[in-house]
Formats: sequence, C-alpha cells, structure tokens
Amino acid sequence: MRISMTVLWLLATTGLMAQTSLADLRTEFLSEPLGVETEAPRFGWRLTTPDDRRNAVQQAYQIRVTDPSGDSRWDSGKIAGTKSQNIIYQGLPLSPRTRYRWTVTSWDELGNTTSASAHFETALTLNGYSQRGSADGKNAWNDAQWIGGGDDDIPLYSDYLSVFRLYFSLRIDESSTRAAFVFGANDPRLLDANKNLYQQENPQDSSYFALELDVSGIDQGEPASMHVYRAGYTPDDRADTPLLTYEIPTDIINADNRHAEHRFQLALVYGQGDLFIYGPNADDANSPLPEDPNLKHYAAPDQRPHQLNAERMTINPYGPGGDFISAPMVGEMGLLLRPGQRGELKEAFVTNYRRNFPVIGRIPDQSARATGETVLHLADPSQNAAPMLRTEFEAADKSIARARLYVSARGIYELYLNGERVGEDYFNPGLTQYNKTHFYQTYDVTDRIRAGAPNALGAWLGEGWWSGAITFTGSNWNYFGDRQSLLAQLIITYADGTEKVVTTNEADWKIYTDGPVRYGSFFQGEVYDARKEIGGWAEPNYDDSAWKPAVEVPLEGTAETGVRYGFAGRRLSLEYTDWNLRSQLGENATIVESLVPQRVEEVRPGVFVYDLGQNMVGVPRITLEDTRAGDTITLRYAEVRYPELPDYAGLEQMIMLENIRAALTQDIYVTKGAAREVIQPRFTFHGFRYLEITGVAEPPPLDAVEGLVISSVRELASSYETSNTLVNRFWENIIWSLRGNFLSIPTDTPARNERMGWNGDINVFGRAATWLADVNLFLNRHALAIRDMQGDNGRFSDVAPVGNGFGGTIWGSAGIVVPWENYRQFGDLVALRDHYPAMRSYVEFLGDRFENGLMAEGPLGDWLSPENNKNDNSMLWHAYYLHDLYLVATTAEVLGEREDARHYREILRESKAQFRDLYVDPTTGQTLSQGVGFSFGRGLTVDSTKVGTPVNTQASYAIPLAFNLFAEGEGTRRAGQLLAKAVERENVDDGGVTRPPYALMTGFIGTAAIAEALSKTGRDDLAYRMLQQEAYPGWLYPVKNGATTIWERLNSYTHDRGFDGNNSMNSFNHYSFGAVASWMYERSLGIQRDPDVPGFQRFILAPTPDPTGQMTFARGHYDSPYGRIESSWEQTEGQVVYRFRVPPNTQAAVALPVLARAQVQWADGRAVAGERREGRLHFRLGSGEYTIQVQ
Repeated sequence: MRISMTVLWLLATTGLMAQTSLADLRTEFLSEPLGVETEAPRFGWRLTTPDDRRNAVQQAYQIRVTDPSGDSRWDSGKIAGTKSQNIIYQGLPLSPRTRYRWTVTSWDELGNTTSASAHFETALTLNGYSQRGSADGKNAWNDAQWIGGGDDDIPLYSDYLSVFRLYFSLRIDESSTRAAFVFGANDPRLLDANKNLYQQENPQDSSYFALELDVSGIDQGEPASMHVYRAGYTPDDRADTPLLTYEIPTDIINADNRHAEHRFQLALVYGQGDLFIYGPNADDANSPLPEDPNLKHYAAPDQRPHQLNAERMTINPYGPGGDFISAPMVGEMGLLLRPGQRGELKEAFVTNYRRNFPVIGRIPDQSARATGETVLHLADPSQNAAPMLRTEFEAADKSIARARLYVSARGIYELYLNGERVGEDYFNPGLTQYNKTHFYQTYDVTDRIRAGAPNALGAWLGEGWWSGAITFTGSNWNYFGDRQSLLAQLIITYADGTEKVVTTNEADWKIYTDGPVRYGSFFQGEVYDARKEIGGWAEPNYDDSAWKPAVEVPLEGTAETGVRYGFAGRRLSLEYTDWNLRSQLGENATIVESLVPQRVEEVRPGVFVYDLGQNMVGVPRITLEDTRAGDTITLRYAEVRYPELPDYAGLEQMIMLENIRAALTQDIYVTKGAAREVIQPRFTFHGFRYLEITGVAEPPPLDAVEGLVISSVRELASSYETSNTLVNRFWENIIWSLRGNFLSIPTDTPARNERMGWNGDINVFGRAATWLADVNLFLNRHALAIRDMQGDNGRFSDVAPVGNGFGGTIWGSAGIVVPWENYRQFGDLVALRDHYPAMRSYVEFLGDRFENGLMAEGPLGDWLSPENNKNDNSMLWHAYYLHDLYLVATTAEVLGEREDARHYREILRESKAQFRDLYVDPTTGQTLSQGVGFSFGRGLTVDSTKVGTPVNTQASYAIPLAFNLFAEGEGTRRAGQLLAKAVERENVDDGGVTRPPYALMTGFIGTAAIAEALSKTGRDDLAYRMLQQEAYPGWLYPVKNGATTIWERLNSYTHDRGFDGNNSMNSFNHYSFGAVASWMYERSLGIQRDPDVPGFQRFILAPTPDPTGQMTFARGHYDSPYGRIESSWEQTEGQVVYRFRVPPNTQAAVALPVLARAQVQWADGRAVAGERREGRLHFRLGSGEYTIQVQ
C-alpha cells in the first residue's frame, strides 16, 4: 500500500499537536460542581504532556461560557499568558439554577492548540438565603418548611442518655416513713463483667441509684432527709448504706405535710449535678431554673425549686465530669420500698438538660406496699426512634430535561428517592455554626424520576451535631436544638420548560417514629432493631396509613437561642439574626477506604476483639449469616487494649475505653432473623482500631468484617518515603490522623467525647495539611467558621464551630495563620480577601491585650511540652502576636491595602523591639522569663521569682526563630546556636527526668517550629537527628511502641509502662505532633512555595539530604494545582543523585547543596550550569523529568 507524503505529514503534525492536552478542569476548585453560589466563579485547568516534554508552557488561553441555549455569556478572547488557575469569570450576569458549559482553548509554546470543556451549575441563589435577606432568596425555596416531629416524637433510648433532668413526685403513706425513686437501673454494662471497669456482673434489678425520701426523724425533732444510694456500680456499693444525705428544710417538709405528695427534680451531667425539692416557701435565689417550664407539668403556680445540695453532687463512680466514663444513664426508673413501707411514685418523667425541656420519656405512676422484703418496681421510659419522613408525588408523562434535589437538615439526614439512597456522602449537611451558616446540598436526580408515574421521597434524620452530645462539656447536650428537621425541595424541569416543585411541608409529608434506628448519636453510638425494618417505605404506593402528618419545626421552642457564657465568662451567641442558608462549600465526608481485620481473638468467653491493624475513623460493616430473630449484638470500639502489665490485672487484652471518656461509643444491633444480615451504622462514627463484638455464638470470619473509613479527605495529594522505615511509618501515621480528624471540620480527636475544632491544633498543623491533601475548600470552610465565631471585640474563638474552649493567642491565631497558609499553597485570593477584615480585627484585639507591657491573652502555651513549666507563656503569646502582625501586613500588601500594610509594619517594628527587650538577654542572647505561666482569663499571674531568669528551652528559641523575631545577623546567629545546644544536650523535663540529646522537648506549638528553625539556622543535621530519634520524647517513640496514628502525647503508651497513669487525657489520634510533615516536603524533599507566586506555577526545589548520613534516600511528590511535582535524592559514598519532575506550564528554581569543588552533572555527563552561592548551586528548570549527579 502506498501512502502519500502529505498524509505522512498530516499524521506527524497531528501527533505533535496531541503532545499537549488539558486535564482536571475545575470550577470553584471542583470538577463539574452543582450549587456554585458565586456571581464570579473561578476556572482552572492543567496542561499535560504524555511524553513529559521539557519546557512545555502555555502561551495563551481563551475561555468561552455558554448557557443551556448555547448563547454566549462570556468570551474572554485570546489572552496571552501562562496562568491556568484562579481565572475569574468576567461575563454577563449568571442566573440561579442554571447549567453552564465552559470551554478553554490553550496555545502552547509550539503553537499547538488544544481545547476541553466542562460544566458547572449555579445554586438556588447566588448570594445565599438570609433570614433578613431578599425576597428572591426566600422565594428560591418555594416556601419549603423545616419539617419533623413534635414534642411527643423525640426519641429516648434510656441506656444511652447521660445528661438529663428527672422529675418525680413521692408520697409516703401515713403508716410509713420512707419511699424511694429509682433510676439508672439495669444498665447493661453492669449486667456483664466484661463491660465495666469494676467487672461487676449484677443480677437483674440489683444495680441502680435510689433517691429515698425519709421522714422518720421528724417526730424526734430532726428534719426530713433525702438519701442517695448507689447499688451495684462498684464492689463497695451498698443498697442499704447512703452515698450522700441531704437535709430538707422544715418549711418545705414538716410534721404537717410529711405524708403529702412532694415533688423533686434531679439534674445530672455525666453523674454530676443538683437535687431540688419544690415547695411554696423555697428560696428562688437558690434555683438555677427560676423559670422552669416543667412547673406546668405538675407543680402549683407558687412552687419553686429549692436546691438540696450545697456543693455539686457527684455520684459517678468513675470520676467527676466528662473526663471519665459516664454513669449513670437514665436507665430504668421506678419505685423502691423497704420492708414495711408503703408509698407512691407519680409523674416520673425525663426531660432534656438544656432548654426547652420537653418531656422525652415517662413511666406509669406506681403504688406499692412492701411486706417481708424490699419491693422494686421498674419501667423503661424509652420511646420513639429516629424520625422517618416520606411523601409521594406524580411526575408528568413527558420528557424530563433535569431534576435537582436541594436539601438540608437540622441534624443529619439520609435521603431516598424511589427507594434508592441519594448521594454517597455522610453526615450532611455537616457541622457549621448553625446560627450563622447552614449548608444545603444539591443532587442531580434526573435519572431517578419516573415520568408519568408516582414517585416517592423519603428521609431519615439523625442527631448529628444539632442535637445530642457535642464537645467535652456535657451541658452542651442539644447545643443547637432538641429535635431534628428536614428542609428540601425537588425541582423537575421538563423539556418543554415547565417545572414541577415538591417541597417539604406539613400538608404533603408524613412522619414515623417507630422504625429500626432506635437512636443514633456520634458520641454514644447507634441502636438498630432490624425487626422493625419497613420494606418499601421510601417507594411509591407504600401504605403509610400508620404514619402521621409531619409538622413544621420552628426554631422558637425547639432550639437554644440567645446568649450564653462559656469559659472565663466569654460570650457565646446563639442568636439567628444573621443566619444564612447557603450552598455547600467543598465536599462532605464519604467512605474513602475499607480495611479488613488482621486477626480476631476471643479475649474472654464470648468476647471477640477484631484488630484492624490501623487506628481509623468510621463504622464497621459486618455480614451475618443465618441469624435468628431477637439476638442482641453489641459492638464497642477502642483505640487501644489493656496490656499485660500488673497495673491492669484482670483487664488484660480487653479494649480500653477510659480514654474515650464520657462517649459511650457502643452500637447495638438486634437481629431480625434472615439468611443474611448486614450491620452498618449510619448515624454515628467511631475512632478505633479494635472492634469488640459480643452477643454472637461464633465470631464472624475476618472477611465478613470491614472497617469503613469515613473522611472529608477523599484523596491524598502527596507522598514521602525514605530509607528509614520508622520515618515512613511516622508519615503514614500523619496521613491517618489527617484522614481521621478532617471530618466535616478539623477536629482534635475523633474518638473521645470532644471531637472539637480546636484552633490551636489546626494552627500548627494547617501548613502540613496543605501538603498532604487538596484541603483548600475544607480550610476555607473552617475560616468561615472562625469568622462566624469571632467576637464583637475581634477575638477569634479557641474552638470553631461551637466555641466554649480555652486557649488564647496561639489558638485564636489560627484565624490568621490558616487562611494565609491556604492562600500561599493554593493561590485562592478571593478567600483571603473575604477573610481579611476578620484578620485585621483580631490583631487589633490582641493589641489591646497587653498588661504592664506583657501579652495577657492566654492561658495555653506550648501545650503538652515535656518542659512546659520552664516556658514563659507571655513570650509565646507575644511571638504569635508579632507573627500575626507580619501576616496581616503582608496580606494587606497582597490585597493592595497599602495604608494598612504600612500601619501594621510600624506596629510590628515597635512591638518586635519590645519583645527583644523583654525576652532576650542582650549579653548572652538567652531567652528570659517574665514569670508568666498558665494564666486563665483576664489578669496575668506572674511569678516574681522567675522574672529575668533564663528560659533556655527549645520552644523559646524555635518559635521566635521560625518567625524571624531575633535581631538580624548576630541576634539570630546566637539564637540558632542556643537552640542547637538545647537540642544537643540532655534536658530535664518537668517531672525531673533527664532526657537524652536530640530529644523533642517541645509541645504542640514548638514542634511545628523546631525543625524549620534548625534548618533556617543551618543545622539540618540536628533536624534529621531529631526526626530519627527513637527514644522518648521523639517523633519515632510512638512508632516504636506500635502507633498507627499521631498520638496526643509522645508517651501515650509504652510497652513497659502502659498508659503511665494517663488513661483519661490520652487520645491516640491527634495530629498536632505531625506538623513536622511540612518540613519533610519543604526541607527534606525541598519542594517549596515561591515567595512571590502562590499556587505553584513557580516553585522552588531545594532538597537537603541528611548530613548525618543516617537517612540514605528520600523521595516523594506533591500534586500541586498545576500538576505533580516530584523530588528525590539518594546519597552514596561521595555522590548524591537527585531526580526531579516539573509539571507542564511551571518553572522551578533549583538550589542544590554543593561543596566548593563538587561536580554537578546531568545524567549524560554534561555539567549543570548555574550560580553558586551560600553553599548551593542555583539554576532554573522548565517542565520535564531530570536526573542530576553531585560528586
């Protein structure tokens, strides 16, 4: 066959043009997004060259945006330039709910042209829906209502509720002197020796708390009493010996009314609380509830509660407050009468601890007489289940162009359309500061609608973050509201342009509260009774006659509103005056991975513990075969097990729940009886490595058990591998802690009763996170939460969302540091501009927080440092204030706010001089103390004996060095030397123990700075020694002791000492000590941001091989917005080989470490040309792959 030269030429040129293509087209940083809410979306794309062609670069681009009719909304024209990220739309105004197509054409350096297209769809509105907002925002929801259940529909599972109020009335018969109200009875944990720390295995009805009214002393002139009994919780409990006794004032109970009905209230938070009696002469000043709405349930109008306990009552056998396993639960309730006594219990009911106090459970009135032995009558107040909602609608018999479902919830939801789950995300709408910002999600359900036929929508609601337990503070139970509700609308657009709208409303929707999910809670777990499953409930033509109409759920009367005060009297607003309902920002959590257990052990008869080999966050999926109906299977979760050491005798190999504290962390599944059943909780998540299963005769096989990892981090963006296998495992641990704690918000720990957005943690870890994953939108979302929590005085909260923490300057500085680091990594100038006013307000606030020249915004410093007591916290706060000033001034310059920049640089100059005067010895260069340690709230606590004494800790040098606070030149040089000495020497920790050289003596804050400070001062050798230090305290010490995530403490567990007494405050998934990951990329691999060009179109490659020779190679990559960057080095005797990959359309400034006479060659032997200065060879590289040898 003959082929003409013209054809050959065409084939050749076609191949040439195919060398460049466009990939990863994104709008607002997402691929094909729905719900774009901005009027000026940003576009981005990457150039790719399959053959990694060198110096491939875009010369020009053109963007065209068209609407569904094909009409042009924007044609940028051909624009010369290499930029391909963060390009802002500049066309005609966009319309809501519209799908747009955009096409980008790119011209490369060879003149080749390539194009690609993608879509984006705008949200219901382009400016959100505010309670105070415009009519178009409200009309966009077509009057959809928040719907759910009423007061009678709130679920209670009594064995899971540990924060509550109990109300009851007792009447003692005239022939008797005592009668008792019982609660917390028959807690399943106390019926099984393997489920409680004291290994109690109580018979039925023998474990309880009793509040016994005793009027026997009145005839002897003594007051009536209320005895508190605890039975069966510990080996020392006695059913006939009071734990506590309180006298009742004679003006409330006396000889005249001792046989009348008397009313009481018990308010408990994790086993701590108060006991009240109601009486007409009670002192209102003693009542914490002068407007107690439950008076309407039974008390006379003139009655008020009188507090019987002068000090807070503690009855939890494990310890006071939320730092311990919680007891009691509500449990079963009832009447107890001792032999010969007769009495009545009336109006015994349960309410939530926080307002608005609806009755959520009650038991029948009881009357009894005890003759020969004690009588105990019990009942379970549990009622209802997780709300299920449904509606049906008819779709017209005509072509459907598209269908979109817009949905949100107060609580979390699972949505179903015609029986199929909508979406793959979990825990929507995610956690925000709901009184300020509430997200909704958008789903494309076009293919799910049945034209010309009935359709059905169904929704399941769970507590989520709206209700139930949240934060370590038990009184925050139901922080936002006491019940869940759904807001949704389905808009079907037909091909002829007409629409059908289905909204949530009272008229068309029904609710059912007796389904299989009896209860679902993030902290407590899920209770699922498969016998109550309802087939076809979310499908059309289902018989819902047993369901009742749903009701609108307003905020008033169901949500906590107004102003509260948290730690140190700080104001916390729960007002909804600035509330905004807006489209989802970023991506919510989903299942990202599945783990299979490595082994299962029967640690006690019938107690099967599965080891997944990895501390993870999520839920299990367990497949059961040939079940019988009614079996109760209990799942419990733990990060660690008790070791075989003397301190844990009797508990060896059992799962350890003390560090999970007041979170119950337990799922219950009741089988329905089937050939196959699958356990997969939906309204909870757990942090765990070990899964305990009880209630099965035989353990499910390993391949029938999975750990479903749930995270907001869907993909990683980088890798890091070295010759040191312990360092490699350490890096993996960082990744797993990122996954586990980046779930809707950046949390401190995903396991215990906390899971809060502590800003100190993300302050130090935020920079590392930007290297590990594409967290731009995730961190922008957190910046929004920080703004929502900002006080009127400019103060950033220590925790966001929700608040109610304590930290101070370093914690609040996350509101400065995190947005800046995010901008530098991803180039998102819009987000930085949105946040700038809040940044400016915060540094103004800090500027007013000096007392007698010392920064006074505390209390926390270098948290969990082994030498924390040596540090001066005011120094660290002042250092962060200076860093904040620098970042705000630099941000002002980036944004063109020149006057602001000048103003803050002048303050920075003056305050930096004050810092040196206060904290740096002018003669020795040592850091000095001003005597400030832990100072809570306003007013510094100064130890005058420490003023002027040397601090001389690693953190005291590392943090100021990282922030460039020492005087340039000699001052910085001396500080670097002193830091080096602090690293090289032995150090004595706060416990008086001498720690070895190269030990990591810093806490959360100093650890983020120390490796960078060492490298900045020319001591990379010490940074590598510290990284590879295997003794305590060091990064690899947990790895040597079995860590699979980053621990809260570097000695959270050791093989020889176990938990060393830290059973409670001891998280095994806490990413702060993993902040050194940024050093791994920036110093070890040498991939660094260009100081002038954010977003990595230009970047730096300045790798630093280990000068000690202990690490012989390191390699890794980072998937930047412009493409994958790769860097590696391998050193052998007399030679270092570097390998780089520079993505298309970028340029790298390379700086290789070289000795004066070193030969630097390409792989083919040619010399590498460049400029030698300061011990490095500097040159530039365009795109491509490169190998360089230094000899």
